Amino acid sequence: MIQTIRILIVLAILATFSLASWANQRLFHISRSANRNIVCYDVCLTDGQLNLDTPIHVYWHNNEDHPGMEEELSLIQRKLAYGYKVISTNRNEAQVQLTAYKHRLITVCHHENQWKCKVSINDTECLLTEIYVKANPHNPLKVEYVELRGMSLADGSILVEQIHS
Repeated sequence: MIQTIRILIVLAILATFSLASWANQRLFHISRSANRNIVCYDVCLTDGQLNLDTPIHVYWHNNEDHPGMEEELSLIQRKLAYGYKVISTNRNEAQVQLTAYKHRLITVCHHENQWKCKVSINDTECLLTEIYVKANPHNPLKVEYVELRGMSLADGSILVEQIHS
């Protein structure tokens, strides 16, 4: 019985470290005008290397009804809105296309000892930090515009590009 309790304590400690390590690997998130919940895009690593088959783990982080609760996307959410398609990979990076915005590719790569996403914002190579979606207040399924937000690799400035539907 004591041995079982020790094993459970060790597993709980390992799970805590695993979750903390995962949380430090955030690439970017999508926030929406509809509510304060966000869709998180975290890097997927296998033995410290980028998982080339599934380079990004996408999930909901609830900030409204159940603050701090996280849940996986539904199949419909992945296929129609928040998923992605892997376009190309090499040993250290993956180029992906977001389901909701197929016009601009995002590159998951290692940058200054961290995993980041590179994307063009206002024709400048940037590290993507957030995508903001402004929904129509009368029809939340209709998007008025999307903003790409990131940090310029050239000079560190914060750039925002608004893309209208």
